[in-house]
Amino acid sequence: MTAPIRADTAPPPMAATVHIYRGLMDRCYAWRVRIDNPTNWAVITSGTVTPFVLGDPAISPAVLLLIMFLMLAFLLIEARRYRYYDLWGTWVRLMEVDFFATALVLNQATLGEAWQRLMIRDMTYPHFKTSLLSAVGRRLRDNYIVIFLFLLFTWMLKLVIHPVGDPRVHGYLAGAAIGPLSGGAVCAIVGFMYMAILLLAAATSGEREPGVEVLSRYRVLQKLASPDQQPVSRRRWSAVGHSPPDVGRSLNAAGRDGEQTIDLED
Repeated sequence: MTAPIRADTAPPPMAATVHIYRGLMDRCYAWRVRIDNPTNWAVITSGTVTPFVLGDPAISPAVLLLIMFLMLAFLLIEARRYRYYDLWGTWVRLMEVDFFATALVLNQATLGEAWQRLMIRDMTYPHFKTSLLSAVGRRLRDNYIVIFLFLLFTWMLKLVIHPVGDPRVHGYLAGAAIGPLSGGAVCAIVGFMYMAILLLAAATSGEREPGVEVLSRYRVLQKLASPDQQPVSRRRWSAVGHSPPDVGRSLNAAGRDGEQTIDLED
């Protein structure tokens, strides 16, 4: 369990706080760059494969289906990275809106406030602020929905411009067949996958909010105090010899007792 902050606790040096902020900012930047990498892979892969598939009648449309499933893998990788970025970004934003804003306006910092208690607890026991489904839905709406629609259009165009046999006899769906699966079965699988993608994007659209870089103070504190947070470590607390933190503790319970004001001019 994390020790509570006492009123007589000596404040950390201002330089130490600045270094903590710079370290968290550097970590945020590194993960922000890592978020964009899977999107770049997705764009390059789909853009490179499409001309070859459409330009050569000998290439099976199944290649585009493999690319669709590869895009799903990229999406999951990017959603996982976004959860880590959101974790570091929440800490950085908390220091901006509560510590540095107070220091700039009042020229003083306060020790023992609720936001400091929440941040100490979260640093000791890190918790994701965004669920995996919410992260997938956000990245899907931001980037991948367009890529998936492009691949679907390309796949349908491939079936039309390079049909198997006479389209008047076998129809255009015959070219979608893969091994023992008929063209109709493959189209049903693709349709089910895209329906699930659209439903996920629509189901998580109500959770849309600005990026963590510009969240309000209230929303940042709300994310840190939310009981719906998911621990970063999948190991049970008892397995590591610690008791779980009281994640459901509200901001009112955290309170502002034991505050200590430090004049930054000294």
